[in-house]
Amino acid sequence: MHCVVFASRLDRVTDDIEDGTQVAVDGDLSYYESEGQVSLIVHRVVPVGDGTYQQVYEQNRQALAEDGLLDADAKQSLPELPTCIGLATSADSDAREDAVTSIHDRYPDVDIVVHDTTVQGDEALMSLMNAISALDDDPEVDVIVVTRGGGADKHLRVFNETPLCRVIHRTATPVVAAIGHENDRTLVDEVADRRVMTPTDVGQVVPRKTDLQDTLNTLATDLDEAYTRLVQQHLDTKRERLDDAYERHVDDELTTLSNRLDRAYETVEQQKEHEQEKAEAVAAHRKTTRRQRIVIAVLLIALLLALALLVLNL
Repeated sequence: MHCVVFASRLDRVTDDIEDGTQVAVDGDLSYYESEGQVSLIVHRVVPVGDGTYQQVYEQNRQALAEDGLLDADAKQSLPELPTCIGLATSADSDAREDAVTSIHDRYPDVDIVVHDTTVQGDEALMSLMNAISALDDDPEVDVIVVTRGGGADKHLRVFNETPLCRVIHRTATPVVAAIGHENDRTLVDEVADRRVMTPTDVGQVVPRKTDLQDTLNTLATDLDEAYTRLVQQHLDTKRERLDDAYERHVDDELTTLSNRLDRAYETVEQQKEHEQEKAEAVAAHRKTTRRQRIVIAVLLIALLLALALLVLNL
């Protein structure tokens, strides 16, 4: 059946349809009586089969997969806190504004370098590759974000081109893809080191400053508490050691004094014993002397008496 799309409807009903695609159509029947011909005036076209470009897409994807560009271990890690982010996008696009706003809402201090590039059309491929290479050569850029807003599938085809994918794969700087809407998927998404769904999600490449400040405050509190515990433990250990040392020192001093006291006591006792023995010896000597004197006195008296008797007898 002959199908007709009026020029006023053409862009609306065939915008995403390429040559070779199988479609289902909806519209009104029209009969040209003079020619005996029935036509369908098309109001809506729905793709029901793959077109020619789908084959190109699959071939490109297979080539990238065979060269390892889609492997998980080919991905680079993003820095935890990038200080400068490079945007490869149209400078006057909503995507640029959304990406910048998204980044600065989360971390206002991050620098952003925008490299203007065409994102669709015949010049888009070279423009994008040049923008990415220029940002990769910039030593200040920590992360490259390739982004554009949504659009028809054919407007996103440049992001399925293998030269662009290979340039992204070769960059020394990690690359983030934020292309189209949430359901749009391109080969650049698969080759990039990370994919975010839309330009408004680009801010995910930086942490929230408030979260970092909260973490910093928590760490500062934990550090203070840990320092206090450490100092307290150190002081407790020193106090225990000091107490032990003091007790040992006191014990040693007491032992020394006790030993000295014992020796002094023994000396005193020996001196007392010696003095007592000496006193006893003196007393015994005095007693003996007294006895001797008494005996001598008695003997003298006896002698005197004997002499007296002798004299009397004469």
